[in-house]
Amino acid sequence: MEVVKWQYRNPYHDKSSERKRLFVFGPHTVTITQHPTEHIDLHRNTGFIVWDGAYILAKFVHERLNLAGKSCLELGAGSALVSVIAYLCGAASVVATDMLQYLPAIRANVEQNLSAASTATQRPPVHVCELLCSIEAADVVFGSEILYLADQHDALLATLTQAMHAQSTAYFVYKERNLGEHAFAENAIRRGFAVKELGSTFIDEEFRNERYHLLRISKEGM
Repeated sequence: MEVVKWQYRNPYHDKSSERKRLFVFGPHTVTITQHPTEHIDLHRNTGFIVWDGAYILAKFVHERLNLAGKSCLELGAGSALVSVIAYLCGAASVVATDMLQYLPAIRANVEQNLSAASTATQRPPVHVCELLCSIEAADVVFGSEILYLADQHDALLATLTQAMHAQSTAYFVYKERNLGEHAFAENAIRRGFAVKELGSTFIDEEFRNERYHLLRISKEGM
């Protein structure tokens, strides 16, 4: 019997409205609980569903990065999909941050996917905290779909300055929505960060013809 390859998209069903969503990354099956509501938009309740950019970044993490022994930090974790995958891919430690209202959902998703893995590997569980908390610099920093509010770029860069040490690397995924997202990279370069846009081959094939961008950021210029 032919094995059907798992795909993220289903043209006949909008998965953003599902209470539970299943994702497959190689040997890892991840279940994310969403909290869909009719009031979700770019300014409200964005962390209660899995955005496509989070899946794109999680797929990149799974297929392209070696996180063994690395400390990882996710900014604006939302549903925690990227944090969960980073942990499953062997990160030594993972911190998932977001606004206070999303933390219970993040903790629930972390628990339902990683409780067994944490016990088996004897690594510390994913630490969940508010985005405004005092954070230590991490080896790898992640951010998906957090650049659409251009008036927040300065604050985000200030956080990134704190969250990265001299050898850190950050990976950000965003969709171009004509909301000034591209200005983030320009602002980061002016502040001394080194920013490189990775090519479309680094983005999951289901999204390569869409306006998604993957940035690699470092402190090389600082």
